[in-house]
Amino acid sequence: MPEWLLVGKMSASGESCSKLIAPLPFRVGRRPEASLTLPRATVSGLHAELFTVDDRLFARDLGSTNGTFINGERLLDVAEIQPDDVIQFADLALRVMHSSAKCDSHTRSEDFCDHALARVQFDTLLRDEIITPYFQPIVDLRTGATQAFEVLARSRLIGLETPGRMFAAAADLQMEARLSDLMRRKGVEVSEHFHETPPVYLNTHPIEFVNDAAWEWVSQLREMAPTQKLIIEVHEAAVTDVISVARFRALLRDHDIGLAFDDFGAGQARLAELASARPDCLKFDRSIITGLDQAEPSRQRFVRCLVDAIRDIGVTPLAEGIETLGEQQICAELGFELAQGYYLGMPRPIESYCNWSSPLPSDDVVVCPSNRVLEPA
Repeated sequence: MPEWLLVGKMSASGESCSKLIAPLPFRVGRRPEASLTLPRATVSGLHAELFTVDDRLFARDLGSTNGTFINGERLLDVAEIQPDDVIQFADLALRVMHSSAKCDSHTRSEDFCDHALARVQFDTLLRDEIITPYFQPIVDLRTGATQAFEVLARSRLIGLETPGRMFAAAADLQMEARLSDLMRRKGVEVSEHFHETPPVYLNTHPIEFVNDAAWEWVSQLREMAPTQKLIIEVHEAAVTDVISVARFRALLRDHDIGLAFDDFGAGQARLAELASARPDCLKFDRSIITGLDQAEPSRQRFVRCLVDAIRDIGVTPLAEGIETLGEQQICAELGFELAQGYYLGMPRPIESYCNWSSPLPSDDVVVCPSNRVLEPA
C-alpha cells in the first residue's frame, strides 16, 4: 500500500519538512487535535481532510473560511489528488507526493515550496486583475513640483506582493508580456481618479520587444486614454538593434506617446540607439546617483558631461534613486532636470494623494479595485 506525504514549510521556523498522511482520515486545521496542526490565523479550526479510497488519495474541504485549493482551483466538493499536486490550505501551499518518491535535493524541496503558492495564485491574479497600481512622483529639480508619476505595482495575494515575485511566477508560465500589459492598463485606469489626470511613465518587459507584433498594446493604451500624456519606459539593454528602436519610436510618435530609456548606465550604455531613437527622457540608473554628492570631483565632472550631452540632443535627463538631500542638490547642480527616489516621494497607492498638497491634488473619494484578502478564520 503506498504511503502519502505532505512536503513544505508548515511552521513559523520556515524549515521545509514532510508529514506522513496518516492515520486516515487525516484532518488539517488550527486545532491541536488535528492530524496536522497549522497555527495560522487564516487556517480554520478544522480546515480540510484527506482520505483514501482503493489506495487513491482524496481531499475534502470542511467548510473553511479561506478555502482549500488543488493546483489553484478551489475545492468545492471532493477531489482526487495526484502525486506532485499542490494543495493549498488558505495561504499555505504544500506538495503531495508518494513516500517512495525522492526529491533531487533538500534545496529543491525548499525552492518548490517557496514558489508553489505564487504559481497557483498567478492565475487568480491575471483572471481577477488583482493588482494595485502604486504611483511614485517624478519631480522637477528646478521648481520642486511633481511633473509626473511612474506607475509601479503591488498585489495583496500571498506570494505575489511585489513586481519581482509577480514576474518570477510569470516567467515560470512564460506570461511576462501579459503581466506587463496588465500593469500598464491598471495604472492608466486608476490614474484617471486623480483630480487632474497626470502624465504617467509606464514600464515594459524585455520580452515585449521580440517582434513588432508584440506592440499592439501601444494603440490599446492610447484608446484607453485618448488625451493623457503617456511615456513608455524601455530598459536601455532591452532593445538590441538600432532599427528595432527606431521602429518602436516611430510607433510611439504616431500615437503621441513619449519614450524614456530606463536604467541608463546600469549595464551596457547603448549610445547608438539613444542617438537614433532620440527618447524624450533618459533615466540615469541609481548606481550612478547613489553617493554622487560624496564622489570624487572627476566622477561628478564625468556625470556632468553625460548630462550636458544628453541635453544637447534635446533629451531630458532624469536622476533615479535619490535618497538624500545631498544627492538631490548635486543632481540639480549637475544639470539634471527631473528626479525621483524615496527622498522625493515613496511609491504609494492613489488614496494617498487625495489630500496631497501638490500641483496634482485630489479631494475626491477614490475607490481602488478590490483585492482578495484572506480573513482570520
